[in-house]
Amino acid sequence: MSSKQESASRWLSKKIAEAKGSYILASIFTVLSAGCFVVFCWYLSGFAASWLDDGLFLPITLMYAAIFLAGRYILAHFASLFNYKAGNIIVSKIKKKLYPVLLKNNQLDSISSTLFVTRISDDLKPFFAFFIPYSIASVLVSILLLVVSFWMEKWVGIILLISLLVIPMQMIVIGLGAEALHKKHINLFLKYSAIFYNRLQTIAEIVNLDNFKPQYRFLSEKSKALNKATTNVMQVAILSSAVLELFVTISIAVVAIYLGMSLLGIMTGPNYGKGYEFRTALFLLTLAPYFFFYLRKFVSAYHDRNKALASAKLVMPILNKSTNVPFTDTDEKLSAFEINNLSFAYPNSPVKVLHNINLKLPTKGLVLVKGISGSGKSTLLKICTGSLFAQDGIVAVNGKDNGWSHEWLKANSSYMNQFPFIFDGTLGYNVFLETEADKYDEYPDFLDKILSKKEDGWLAGLSHNGKQLSGGEKQLITLARMMLHPRPVAILDEPTANLDAGTVEIILPQIMNLAEDRLVIIASHERMFDAVADVTLNLNWGEQMDYE
Repeated sequence: MSSKQESASRWLSKKIAEAKGSYILASIFTVLSAGCFVVFCWYLSGFAASWLDDGLFLPITLMYAAIFLAGRYILAHFASLFNYKAGNIIVSKIKKKLYPVLLKNNQLDSISSTLFVTRISDDLKPFFAFFIPYSIASVLVSILLLVVSFWMEKWVGIILLISLLVIPMQMIVIGLGAEALHKKHINLFLKYSAIFYNRLQTIAEIVNLDNFKPQYRFLSEKSKALNKATTNVMQVAILSSAVLELFVTISIAVVAIYLGMSLLGIMTGPNYGKGYEFRTALFLLTLAPYFFFYLRKFVSAYHDRNKALASAKLVMPILNKSTNVPFTDTDEKLSAFEINNLSFAYPNSPVKVLHNINLKLPTKGLVLVKGISGSGKSTLLKICTGSLFAQDGIVAVNGKDNGWSHEWLKANSSYMNQFPFIFDGTLGYNVFLETEADKYDEYPDFLDKILSKKEDGWLAGLSHNGKQLSGGEKQLITLARMMLHPRPVAILDEPTANLDAGTVEIILPQIMNLAEDRLVIIASHERMFDAVADVTLNLNWGEQMDYE
């Protein structure tokens, strides 16, 4: 096991403590459920032995068996509810920490961010809601049944104990290479999902340009690669299940053979020639399959662990990302903001997106960045948010170095891009960023346009990057965040692109108001900003054309 995997394992293990109360209650219900099943087996074997041996039909015994069987399922249901609750609690906390980072560090657009959060959630929730509970239940129930088995017949206990030790070892061997397959599958899913979405968004243009067949071949190749990765993951899951069933079948067969030979009185030992009581043998034989019940579920959920480890490796760098910079006083007021000789190229790309940019920004007012698509406007804005770090050139806040300025901008800038990021949660949480607020008295009037359409008001649920909202409504929510949670620097990337005229009329005056008491940097083609901008920067393929 690599150090990275160990680190991911420790990270996942620490998260378990965040829902320990639910796990403890679930464990109690699981043990009680197993205890009910043991009693059920005892009454059932007694009923069967009396009927077969003595011809006696004991309805009271059968009724007790039915009661304890019902108790087993009722208690197991409560255990599953608490386990699922634990999974939701942990994943919700992870998402709550992840959302602000993705909202702030816009290296991913909103679609890619949504796909990332969705995939990470889908991979982590089964780990905490199924794999961890089944691993705990496998240990607790196995101990209980081993105690009963050793007490009733030590050789049956020994057979079950050997199975308990051998099967997990087999699964660990199979799982050694599974994590790499899951990580590759996640990366391909995120990459190709974004590609497929992009092609769907531009389908009209593709058809108009008579470029349908090349795009079809391109997407077909990507689809085959994703299907192959999915198949590899499924093959590992099928292999693990096949190995489990083989060992379970062998173990139960050995128990059955031993008990059968014991009943015939041909086994050596203190009971040689005497045999065993039929009820005892039937009880142990009925109990043996249940011994593997949670072990089966644990092994079937083992691939969830591999997926979780792969996802944890993707999440950890985002949540734990830090730069080795001197202490930054993020409360220091903005007194100067200058960009000198700034050039920028993305990692592993020889092409510079920005070339020798020089800009002096005011502490208050509107800075307009203009240029055709692909001219580097969004990259410059992300540098000003602290999302991207300037390696070549100077980005200085209050005359400080790049490291200090980078951290200050991360803490003191708010950002709106063309495709705002919407949290999974209520409308109120998305606007006010508070999950427990019961009353929302003060908010921008333009949000009434959204509230009037929602029967549940602020409690209206939003998910999947706000698919319940239009593009304009998402922009209004993001704008409201900027106003309700003000920061010294507000950055907007094409805030009016693809919006209807009515929404544009709402947004433009609000942006003007923002610029009255803070620095607003906006990339836009909206002509209205030309007349009111305090500073205008024109870019053309990363080159600074003019600066007013």
